[in-house]
Amino acid sequence: MKIIIDTTCQLEPQRIKDLGLLVVDYPLYLNGEEYEHYWDTPNHRELKDKYIDLIRNKKSKGSTSGITESAFIAAFESCKGDEILLIIQSLSNTKATGNTLNKVLKEHPEFDVKAFDTEILASGVGAQGLAMLRELKNKKLTRDECYELMVKNRANAFVVGVLYDLFYLHRSGRIGLAKAAMATAMGLYPILSSTPQSGVLKSTGKVRNFKQANARFIDAIKEQMAERNSKILTVTMAYSNEHNKECLHMKDILEKTAEKLNWDIQVDINYTNFSLIPHMGPDFYEMGYVIGT
Repeated sequence: MKIIIDTTCQLEPQRIKDLGLLVVDYPLYLNGEEYEHYWDTPNHRELKDKYIDLIRNKKSKGSTSGITESAFIAAFESCKGDEILLIIQSLSNTKATGNTLNKVLKEHPEFDVKAFDTEILASGVGAQGLAMLRELKNKKLTRDECYELMVKNRANAFVVGVLYDLFYLHRSGRIGLAKAAMATAMGLYPILSSTPQSGVLKSTGKVRNFKQANARFIDAIKEQMAERNSKILTVTMAYSNEHNKECLHMKDILEKTAEKLNWDIQVDINYTNFSLIPHMGPDFYEMGYVIGT
């Protein structure tokens, strides 16, 4: 079985290679023109930082579009003859990708593909993939069994994050200028959250700093773990620019909590992939996690 995941997974190239995954890229744009990039280019961090600097300019606009037919075919062709498990972000959020995928699968029956819709975004995609791979490492599972495990895990997957550049949100049309200016002046930053089937990241509150955010995140995770009577937690965090400190702080909290409550956890920290930058802006950190059952 070959596993293909899309670039919303928020896993770094080397981590993806270490896990034995294959990748299909989302197209990236700057001011309406395609921005050339490859998920595994040797200087991927440098190219991401350059793109981030470009979208900081108030005259610039970053965007993405659905995965192309040619990208799907190239990925499937590389696995021709094998069973393929495709792990993809919420198709309700990217209907163009869903339509293209359905077209490719209908017109190319030579590819043995089983597509799994994670029904979530960003690191929630990677966290679902990692949770399944943790099980696959411990026991031999068929593709159908992997798929069913992911269906079960999907109901217990979450994404949270913090955005710092509110003026970028204004430029992308998500909040008004007055609201962005007022919140920035008051030093308030939105907490975002996403759950399966929602397909969107929604603001669920405001904080003044990342320590307040992480305190809220861990409280929510502890409550969710208790509700599900679970001791298994798989976490993927991603950040832009210098915001690694937020992830390291959260990792420390998670590990101390896990030791105290006897959780079995896995925590990954990665630099953001290209596909999320146009949506989250130049300054953010976010976290996807799956509570095991």
